[in-house]
Amino acid sequence: MSEKSNCAAVDCKNEAHLQCPTCIKLNKTEGSFFCSQDCFKKSWGVHKANHGNHREPYEPFKTFKYAGPLRAVYPLSPRRQVPEEIQRPDYAETGIPKSEFMARSSEIKVLNSQEIEGIKKACKITREVLDIAAKAVRVGITTDEIDRIVHEATIERGAYPSPLNYNYFPKSCCTSLNEVICHGIPDQRPLANGDILNIDVSCFYRGFHGDANATYLVGDVDEVGQKLVQVTRECLDLAIAAVI
Repeated sequence: MSEKSNCAAVDCKNEAHLQCPTCIKLNKTEGSFFCSQDCFKKSWGVHKANHGNHREPYEPFKTFKYAGPLRAVYPLSPRRQVPEEIQRPDYAETGIPKSEFMARSSEIKVLNSQEIEGIKKACKITREVLDIAAKAVRVGITTDEIDRIVHEATIERGAYPSPLNYNYFPKSCCTSLNEVICHGIPDQRPLANGDILNIDVSCFYRGFHGDANATYLVGDVDEVGQKLVQVTRECLDLAIAAVI
């Protein structure tokens, strides 16, 4: 406060030392100063009308400790629907992957030729969907819109988007931005120039899951970001070469 003001509470003429935090955000000064928290609380019922239709951003996890500057942008869009004729994994309705729990073992199952072909088909669909999502990456698009593109491309191919309701995951793909390591939830944040975006797509087709992901540069990414993506890709190529 650069100038002295009197408390805005009715019948209080004390000098004000505090300002309403919402008024500060809205850049409002008239009637926003109070002498004490007590006067502010007593006046809140009347004072809040000065804020108009202002609402604080919806934040369901206010105590969550973020690792960096990135913040989720709520609310999330409604859960996307899947046509009845598309085969679903066992968790599609319940959110609980019972077959996964039952299959846990220290032994690696050896698949027959028919099962291998099933996996190849699921992976081919997944790669197609990932490539479609990649073409949509640009400054200004939201990760929720990318999720919509992934969802629609998946069901167009007769597949189910594997992430959807897996352990209650709310979206059809994972979009991990900047400091988010993996499994980021698509939301309303528009991609910004300089972002690094990983898109993780998985499709369930005729009993098999395909899974693929890639990291994309959004607009003009600095040298550090470009180097990170380049070295990570080189590491992946070396790992693939070690097992084929």
